[in-house]
Amino acid sequence: MNRLLNGGAFALPLLLCAMPALADETAINPEIVALGHRADAHGPAGTMSDHVHKSGDLMIGLMWMHEDYGGLTQRDGTSVTDADVAAAGYSATTQSMTMDMAMLHIMWAPSDRVTFMVMPSWMKMGMTMRGLPAAAMAGGHTGHTLMPGQTMSHSSEGMGDTQFGALVSLLRKAQLSAHAGLMISAPTGSVSRKNANGTFVHYMMQGGSGTWDINPSFTLHGSGKSFGWGAQLGYVFRAEEKNASGFRFGDKLAATAWISKPLSPRFSLSARMAYGSEGKIEGHYSGAHNHSSPVDVQVNYGGQRLDAGLGANLVIGDRLRLGAEVAVPVWQKLNGYQTPRRYSGNINISTMF
Repeated sequence: MNRLLNGGAFALPLLLCAMPALADETAINPEIVALGHRADAHGPAGTMSDHVHKSGDLMIGLMWMHEDYGGLTQRDGTSVTDADVAAAGYSATTQSMTMDMAMLHIMWAPSDRVTFMVMPSWMKMGMTMRGLPAAAMAGGHTGHTLMPGQTMSHSSEGMGDTQFGALVSLLRKAQLSAHAGLMISAPTGSVSRKNANGTFVHYMMQGGSGTWDINPSFTLHGSGKSFGWGAQLGYVFRAEEKNASGFRFGDKLAATAWISKPLSPRFSLSARMAYGSEGKIEGHYSGAHNHSSPVDVQVNYGGQRLDAGLGANLVIGDRLRLGAEVAVPVWQKLNGYQTPRRYSGNINISTMF
């Protein structure tokens, strides 16, 4: 209950931040704000909860996100060698890793002020492990039996968590709009996946968080004649101490800002910076699990990252929208031993009814 109250306390300041902007009485421009005809009326493809709808609108969309990880293992932001990881007691490390998510977006606005959302998802994770030098791991963690340099690939997939909630419009003007969001994440993704030998899979290869999560957000969006801009602040708050498998992922803070350049009323380009911070995993698996690689240990999760992205939005006719964005990290400081992200990409398509 205390965690629920703390989550609500975070959402309240976000709502209050928008109140001063309500003093501006500039008339709404329906072409830019209410109808969203301009390509950059929506945020870049990598953003969510970035726009609201007018009364009676129904939008159905599909978003695909891909993340790719690889390269030298990092320890607290500094690259280290396989020998360094082995010296820490691990017998295997992550050579490469991918995460794919497909998310269905359903948005309906019963009024100009409120837009309801529901977003079920499907997750797929793949990982290739590499054996580490045996000479340095005496007395270390156990689990994988890979020879030094030997690789092994495995994957998992299934339903992810389901988000639902509402966005509340606070300001809808021609040059500036603002809205606050409060989403709830239901633990519909599995956290009980196991390997063939009965041990739990790596924490990140479960389908969801296993906890009820609260996601408040606040978004600003501005439009000029020749450019647009936006900014969003969000937080993911784990509302339970642990899930059914005995652990809890760390809370997340996300802040992003973008600028957009319409090349025509139906096509725009965007540039975006995104900062994210995530806490370590709390607790641990309640059953048998490996400790042979960094992804098996809770302290090797979370950290901070700054990404830079380029994207494009396209409007086709009066109902169809397409968006795409690719992003690369410009800085990342990860907790413990982790494989860094190399790039991420997002594609979305949506239609209005």
